[in-house]
Amino acid sequence: MPAARCRKPGTSIASTAIHSVDGSGTALTGNHTYQRFNPAAGLTYKILPGLNVYASYAEADRAPMPVELTCASPTSPCSLANFLSADPDLKQVVSHTIETGVRAEMEPFAGAKLKSELGLYRSTLSDDIHAVGTNLPGLIFFQNVGSTLRQGIDLKFRLTWEQLTAYLAYSFIDAEFRTGFTEQNPDNPGADANGNIFVKPGNRIPNIPEHVLKFGADYKASDKWTIGGSALAASGRVLFGDEANLTPRTPPYFVLNLHSSYWLQPNIQAFAQINNAFNAQYYTFGTFGPTAALPIVQAPGAANPRQYSLAAPIGVKVGLRVTF
Repeated sequence: MPAARCRKPGTSIASTAIHSVDGSGTALTGNHTYQRFNPAAGLTYKILPGLNVYASYAEADRAPMPVELTCASPTSPCSLANFLSADPDLKQVVSHTIETGVRAEMEPFAGAKLKSELGLYRSTLSDDIHAVGTNLPGLIFFQNVGSTLRQGIDLKFRLTWEQLTAYLAYSFIDAEFRTGFTEQNPDNPGADANGNIFVKPGNRIPNIPEHVLKFGADYKASDKWTIGGSALAASGRVLFGDEANLTPRTPPYFVLNLHSSYWLQPNIQAFAQINNAFNAQYYTFGTFGPTAALPIVQAPGAANPRQYSLAAPIGVKVGLRVTF
């Protein structure tokens, strides 16, 4: 018969104290204390053997990090290399998360076991902290930007059959600002004459892909030899500094990794890895930068302010693992 199992309601009290001490004076000295009561509860219902549904609700908090607390003034922005200054306080981030889904385990054919899971979630963060640009090149500050939302779908499959293990996972991620605010980024081509961009509710949060697909497999060719691979495909991301979503995202990408291992002795394993096997060129981060007055040599006529962090090219690693 169907059975329900109720998870015990969980509660926690989070308390964080952050103290900074100025060794040469008092300008950088600060004390910050954060406390919060976080409730949580969940329910799992078994419909059939190998099939159940679940639902949960949880609250959590995150205290501002020292790097955020010491770089929180719009009148005194900072770079990553110099962020220690006496700045205003920040509120802690509080999340409210609802999650529900279904888990199943079945035998699609003789000797095979397939586990699958479909999950839906919605997480609202109040007083979220975000790095905001300024009219000074390369300088930012952290501020509470109101409410943000992250919601989506996670779909997972895992198959085991004889010597084969394979998995497939897909995520849809809707990550957006729910509160509007204004920030300065004169390097953004969509900024107004004063260098301002206006973030509206519904604008997508930078550097979070909307679609992510992962899959991979391992095959035991013998008791000693295993071969396999994994792949990742992701859609483009909004550039940091384009919180108002005024310019194109980074391109989507696909990357494939291969690996193999062989046990030479019970405690000695030889291995080989090929990362980014197709030598795909893709970006892990994007932002904007000035095209003039830089302390580096510019290409003649350079006018594109978009700047990217290029992912690592193809790489091969061969070695031995020894256990004692």
